[in-house]
Formats: sequence, C-alpha cells, structure tokens
Amino acid sequence: MNVTRRRKALSTTLIAGLTLAMLSGCASTRSYYVGAGFMGNCSNFKSADLFSGQEDHDNIGYRFFGGIDPGKRERVVFEAGYSRVGDTEFSGLYQDVEDQGTIETETVEFNVGYRYPFTDRFSAGGRVGAAYTDVSETEVFGGEPYSASASETVTYGGLVARYAFNKSWGVTAFYDYYPDVGKAGQTGEGNLHTYGISFDYRFGGSNSDE
Repeated sequence: MNVTRRRKALSTTLIAGLTLAMLSGCASTRSYYVGAGFMGNCSNFKSADLFSGQEDHDNIGYRFFGGIDPGKRERVVFEAGYSRVGDTEFSGLYQDVEDQGTIETETVEFNVGYRYPFTDRFSAGGRVGAAYTDVSETEVFGGEPYSASASETVTYGGLVARYAFNKSWGVTAFYDYYPDVGKAGQTGEGNLHTYGISFDYRFGGSNSDE
C-alpha cells in the first residue's frame, strides 16, 4: 500500500514538475501587455457631391488595448482593443440645405501584426484585422434635429512603430485605415483614417525588443 502511494506521489511530482517546466519555458519567451493611447482622425464622411462645407477633426480620441507577444526577435503579435475615435464636426450645406452636427465613431477590434526589430529597442511593421464599428450622427438639418447610427464589421490595416524604454514600458506610433465606415444617406460613409500614440506595459517573459 505504501509502495502504491509512493508511486502515485512520484508520478504526481513528475507530472507537476514537467508542467511547471513547460509553463516556465513558455513564460521565458511569451509576454502579455496592456496599454492606452490618444488618437486623431482625418476622415470625410460627407459626400463631396452632396455636401459643401467643412469637416473638422480637432477632437482627440482614445483607445485601450491588450495583447500577446511571443517574444521572438521577428515576431507576430495578437492584439484586441477598443477605440473612441475623435469626433468629426461638420457645418455647411447638404443639397443646398443648412446642415451641421457631429459624427462619433467607436470600434472594437482584433488584429494580427508583424513587427521587425531594427535595433534592440526599436521595431516597426504592420497589422491587419477586423473591427466592429459603430458610427452615429447627431445634427440639425434645415433647422430640424436629426440622428442616425450604423454598425458593421470591416477589415482594416495599419502601420506601427514601437520603441522600448526598458523591459516593461514602451511607446508606439500608429496609423490605421478602415474602408467604407458608416452608411451613405444615414450617417455619411467614408474611409476612416486614424493615427496616434500609445503606451504599453508588458509583463511576463521577454518584455523588451531584444
């Protein structure tokens, strides 16, 4: 009976040891990160054939994100996030009727990116993904209030460049392009261009671009 117990204890210890070894091996290369940033946009939602006026993009948006980094020098990273794009303010004439208001855009997205390390601290590359976008418009059209919204999932792509301050902290500059966001005749439809800067904190594994 004691022999059986010892064998079970030994097998359990071996299994536990192998499991910890595997996990520690993964932890030595893989890291996780969370971050936040600020963003702007330079997108025109109103059709140039129907709208004559100004679309301003002075408002600053923000984004929150998290991801997984395998820790290789030439690495593929997986990221998910939420963005509240800076509002687009517009004022002018839509089919010769006075039209002014605000277009708000939100996205929930997932992307896969490739980053090439040019130095031990600096890396750059691109990313592609899918984004659930929600565009809402609030306006005064011909003296009457009007509002509409449109939601859809679009594919998008972008460019990123990251600089690692140390093994934990880094800063990233980014640009993303989302085609045909919104709905013509409702919120207005346009190609969404976003750009900005974000900061991330990494934990576990190899956290620098070394």
